Amino acid sequence: MLAQFTLKRSGAAAASEVDTETANAAAKNTLLSAEPGKTYVIKEINTDDDEMNSFLFRLGCYVGEPITLISKKKKSCIVVIKDGRYNLDNLLSEAIII
Repeated sequence: MLAQFTLKRSGAAAASEVDTETANAAAKNTLLSAEPGKTYVIKEINTDDDEMNSFLFRLGCYVGEPITLISKKKKSCIVVIKDGRYNLDNLLSEAIII
């Protein structure tokens, strides 16, 4: 009986770990994992490059701003930010957390 209880407990703990990983992954969705045709709100810009931050800010891409993903290609994403349509490469798209 004790062995069965231990197995059930470890199964629950394993399920809890999977739920935590799923929640963390969902919290860090980038523009590359977004679905085309939907509008998202930018939660974070995840880059250490000041030039990239400045460039995205000039486009109107900053925290709290809505962004619409029009389409995704292998090496880029087409987005709408503040009524402007832009083609962002994968490096920029990965930096935008939605």
